[in-house]
Amino acid sequence: MLNELNQRNKIVYFVTSLDYGGTQKNLYYIVKELKNYKWDIIVISLKKGGRYRDKIISLGIKVYDLGLPENFSFLSLFFLIYSFTKFIFLCVKHQIKIVHSFLFQANFLARFVKIFLPKTKVFCSERVAEKQKLWQLKLLRFTKFLVDKIFVNSTELKEFVLNTQKIHNDKVVIVPNIVEPNEINIKFSDSEIRDELGISKKDFFVLSVGRLHKQKGFDLLIEIVKNFNEKVKSLSCERKYVFVIIGDGKEYFNLLNYAKKLNVKEYIKFLGYKENVYDYINACDLFLLTSYWEGSPNVVLESIVLKKPIISTKVEGVSEILDINFVISLQQTREKIVEEFVNKIFEVYSSEENFDYKKCLSEKFCIENYLSKNVVKKYLLNYVDNII
Repeated sequence: MLNELNQRNKIVYFVTSLDYGGTQKNLYYIVKELKNYKWDIIVISLKKGGRYRDKIISLGIKVYDLGLPENFSFLSLFFLIYSFTKFIFLCVKHQIKIVHSFLFQANFLARFVKIFLPKTKVFCSERVAEKQKLWQLKLLRFTKFLVDKIFVNSTELKEFVLNTQKIHNDKVVIVPNIVEPNEINIKFSDSEIRDELGISKKDFFVLSVGRLHKQKGFDLLIEIVKNFNEKVKSLSCERKYVFVIIGDGKEYFNLLNYAKKLNVKEYIKFLGYKENVYDYINACDLFLLTSYWEGSPNVVLESIVLKKPIISTKVEGVSEILDINFVISLQQTREKIVEEFVNKIFEVYSSEENFDYKKCLSEKFCIENYLSKNVVKKYLLNYVDNII
């Protein structure tokens, strides 16, 4: 059935940006797998360039960008009108039957395809439980009638979308994130990465990865480092340790100054963006996620593939992956959150042997559910059901 309509099905994947991120990585995996079904695929990005643009083109897939500026200004409104007009033109030109969008700006604009091409099916992927830009939620709620299906990547995110957009339950479908073990390649060894960081094999290496954005909770991480440092010193522990953050963003100087203020700068390394993030995950002793909200974090899945222990805040998606004992609730005082993180990190730190990552996993977790071949089948079934 999935191949029945492939010769006459043309699909556009519409995304705000093709720069690095979990959304873009999932889009890359989706189009790569969908090519096996011989669907006619086009990718359209609102913004120019992006690290995933060339990767998608290398698959033999046509990529258009609509020229929207990276930073919003008054002139951006004119660019937005031009970009949307060009988007509609491309959909008409290629006789698109399905538009599947990702990220807020693309999700919002994609809905208006219904006005110009009422027979085109519109699918939107909501990736995170946005809890800061509430005006976005209002716009999505106001335009919900233009969407055929909304894809979400976790049970908690589905509840969030149902509550904020007031949309019918049947219109929101859970399709998990993709992790592809064959794509996780290690270029530099554990010892090479540790040499780069100036730490020995015995030193305790804690890693966090993400954009330097308030959503990712790196201010919380800095407070955790402060209290962890105090605990280690109070117990006269000799094992050295370092906390490493990979990612760039507008919060860099704020976070650096906060680390200085709490006198923990020497224990934290900000590495900026790294192309070979898997090498660092492979070299670490513990992966830490301190986000305030998510959808279902890709990097947790990637850390599992690389057999690393994980401790996380209880954000959307992680309870389906991690054991409850390694998930820290945010529904308590800041002091208690930090204390629970410190105690759990110390448990891994003080382990005489390598900590078994399997202790961190939920009993219901199954890696097969997250492989591209299985995830893309779920998308396809929804595409086909809505076309027929």
